[in-house]
Amino acid sequence: MADRWIHAAFASPSDARDALDRLAEAGTPAGDIELRSSIPLHDVRIAGPAPRTRVPLMAVLGGLLGGIAAFSLFSLTSLAYPLPTGGMAIVPLPPSGIITFEGIAIGAILCTVGTVLFEGRLLRRRSEPGPLDVHLAAGNIIVSVRSTDLPTEAWASRAIVTAAGT
Repeated sequence: MADRWIHAAFASPSDARDALDRLAEAGTPAGDIELRSSIPLHDVRIAGPAPRTRVPLMAVLGGLLGGIAAFSLFSLTSLAYPLPTGGMAIVPLPPSGIITFEGIAIGAILCTVGTVLFEGRLLRRRSEPGPLDVHLAAGNIIVSVRSTDLPTEAWASRAIVTAAGT
């Protein structure tokens, strides 16, 4: 059976927190719950392990690639354009270190920003608003639960409705 989602809009963070607590008590896995808000919610969290991210790995990888690219830039340039310097290095070590450091920094920054945009699904182009965007624009908090079978759907519905007080 295809995945279905149950959505509930809450006006306050405490109501959303109560719904999340009831979903956790009902045994709903953290991977089947989504929490959306137009404002940061520092005290409302989904129970379970923190989501995994690739940002640190991609920052290190971007730094390595940026450093290699910067080092290659000045070393290959000095080989491509040999200048007579009387036995001295064409590109001395301190300036080459600065250029390498800047390459590391720009590589790490670009890969970090790209990974955040990718993981946050911010690169999508959507021409019309989604069905829940009206609630988010009004300042509500959306709690969504994935349901693959009827018993889970019933549990999730009761937890959300009970927390909402309706």
